[in-house]
Amino acid sequence: MYEFLKELAQDNDWIFDYGRKDYLNLNDDMETDKIYLFAEPIEISSKFSDSGNEQKTFSGKLMILVSSDLDETYLDKYENHIQPLIQKAGEILKNAMVCEDFEILNFKSMEVINLFDYNVDGVLITYSVNESY
Repeated sequence: MYEFLKELAQDNDWIFDYGRKDYLNLNDDMETDKIYLFAEPIEISSKFSDSGNEQKTFSGKLMILVSSDLDETYLDKYENHIQPLIQKAGEILKNAMVCEDFEILNFKSMEVINLFDYNVDGVLITYSVNESY
């Protein structure tokens, strides 16, 4: 899943970072007009069939973010940053998961504003997908 997210970011000219939320907060070099894909550590669980075949489920949180101005109103942040990310980047992510033959079990998004020390807005996504064969 890590490689999938990293390649997705590269393919879309997004900046990718991976780590715990406190480490992601250390990134202080945000570029304006760039989309960031921050992924928190991925939880991997396995279940096995009677014949021993393993099926992995990947779960975690990721954030699709852009740098913003602290002085913007919530409505401005929503219209200028959050809504476009939900419509474009969120759909790119879901479509890529489907094309990669993941079975999406859960895909929940929540708006976030003024996140981290360097002020970014966007979407927090909680996901759970099964690996397909």
